[in-house]
Amino acid sequence: MRYSDTRKLLGTSIEITVISEDAKTPDRIAYVFDYFFSIEQEFSGFLPESSLSLLNTHKKASVSNRFIELMSASKNMYKRTNGFFNPLVSVAQLGYSHSFEKGDFEQTRGVIDTDFDKVQIEGNIITLQPGQSLDFGGIAKGWAVDKASSLLRLFGYDDFFVNAGGDIYASGTNENTQAGWVIGIENPFTEEIIASLILRDAAIATSGSYKRKWNIEKKKYHHLINPTTLGNENAIISVTLISPECTNCDGFTKSVFNAPVSEGLRLIEQNGMEGLIFTSSGQLLYTKGLQEKYDLEFTEINN
Repeated sequence: MRYSDTRKLLGTSIEITVISEDAKTPDRIAYVFDYFFSIEQEFSGFLPESSLSLLNTHKKASVSNRFIELMSASKNMYKRTNGFFNPLVSVAQLGYSHSFEKGDFEQTRGVIDTDFDKVQIEGNIITLQPGQSLDFGGIAKGWAVDKASSLLRLFGYDDFFVNAGGDIYASGTNENTQAGWVIGIENPFTEEIIASLILRDAAIATSGSYKRKWNIEKKKYHHLINPTTLGNENAIISVTLISPECTNCDGFTKSVFNAPVSEGLRLIEQNGMEGLIFTSSGQLLYTKGLQEKYDLEFTEINN
């Protein structure tokens, strides 16, 4: 039997689907949504009383073990990507100061320090330097999906699907096929599904500049800032990556997106992932493993 529910959390729609005959499944799905809610309350940059907002305001705070875990994952991603992932680069610098639902964009001013190595962690005490503010938007959703997937496994489920705004973990199979879960690949220029692949016991995520965008003073911006230049112009328009963990997918899609195309491809291969890149000029690049491991097919599929 299929149990499925969708809720709005972490600034996006989150879908949880579980294939099970257990009548307690709806209550357990609700428990996982409560866990997503707790993550939003702790890490949202839009909630003034969240742990993240308080740290950014006061520059020093005692935080939870969970906060330290996400901070450690961010530091690890920062090192593995040669700085193309950096949670000190905030979209607030380019006007994303509230939310897309409010449509209120105003570019912030002031000194910005993006040297992540200066952030001090002593036990559960984090100290930021003047001009530093954390933004976990580039990794938190994928990390949350991994946490939610672990909870579902603890409940004893093998066949489930967690989708947080395109950050996905697919476990086992669904009721329609034993191969896995069918995932659609979108053309960023037309926003139409142009391909499909089969995902099983793996994560997938996409980052791109074609959805979340806005204008300030007649200049176009999108929500992905290049940490190495603090600019907003990229040779890539979208990146889709597959990895055993959604945390990796989420962080590396941002990193590959911000890197030059050749460097992005190197990051994918060096870290043992499979991926697909659309460049701003319309070129489509993808790794061989997408066809060999995940049955990539360039045909339209029914949603």
